[in-house]
Amino acid sequence: MNVQFIHIEELNQKRFPAIFKPQKSKDYDYIGLAIEEGGSYYYWAKGVSLKINRHEYELIKANPKLYYFSTALRLHYRIESLLNDGNATGGLDGL
Repeated sequence: MNVQFIHIEELNQKRFPAIFKPQKSKDYDYIGLAIEEGGSYYYWAKGVSLKINRHEYELIKANPKLYYFSTALRLHYRIESLLNDGNATGGLDGL
């Protein structure tokens, strides 16, 4: 099993215009885990686990910045959707 801590954060405001970023909030600054287990890939953050594909796994490790069209932001919104719908697993199901 490979596990890597991912520090999810917004882009540096000095380098990129605000139009390309979500609104500044502590909700966008947290630690996630990228997990590879026997050819399966998972992403865990905010108490929610997601099964992801290898491409998403590589992208989230390489670029954990939240900005429009980033893998980090897509995964963030998937997690938020599960949390808001009450369908969050709360653990690493499947591992």
